[in-house]
Amino acid sequence: MASKVEIVCATLRSLGDQGIASLTEDNENARKILAVYDIHLRSMLRAHPWSFNKKEAVLSQLTDEPVLEDFTYIYQLPSDFIRLNKTSVEPDYSHKIKGRRLYSNADAVSIEYGYYLDDPTQYDDAFVEAFVAKLAAELCYSITRNEKMVTVKWSEFSSKYSIAKNINAMEVTPDEGQNDTWLNARL
Repeated sequence: MASKVEIVCATLRSLGDQGIASLTEDNENARKILAVYDIHLRSMLRAHPWSFNKKEAVLSQLTDEPVLEDFTYIYQLPSDFIRLNKTSVEPDYSHKIKGRRLYSNADAVSIEYGYYLDDPTQYDDAFVEAFVAKLAAELCYSITRNEKMVTVKWSEFSSKYSIAKNINAMEVTPDEGQNDTWLNARL
């Protein structure tokens, strides 16, 4: 289980810099990483339905008049919402997200969603490795000024990200397929 300090330290070391012992240490490159840490963390959490990063919620219906003509109801998304994984209205796909609201024709909606999780001790180890590789790739040129190393770091990220997604997929039971008359007729 990693800490934020360990993630920053691993990123620095992968770029040939010395690690840090604390986030308040006077290290210019650590400050560069911390400046973009949350942006890239949100991006990584949103990019895939990570099993460690799922919540369920029954959405609150708002009384506002829907601004989208095709929908009857508006629901408030949770404040920590980053990614929609699935909804209770999915078979007919009668929903749309606009801003921090979900629009639907269903009179009740529950969701499974990815949320902003800023506690690294909850992350999967493979995710941490991929996140460190992402930070290293994003900051490689600004820290090393080595263009060849940038290519290597993006390749490392791609490999580690793929491994993390594959491990994540092996640890969850796949959703049951939809019973589709057209599809079943083709079988």
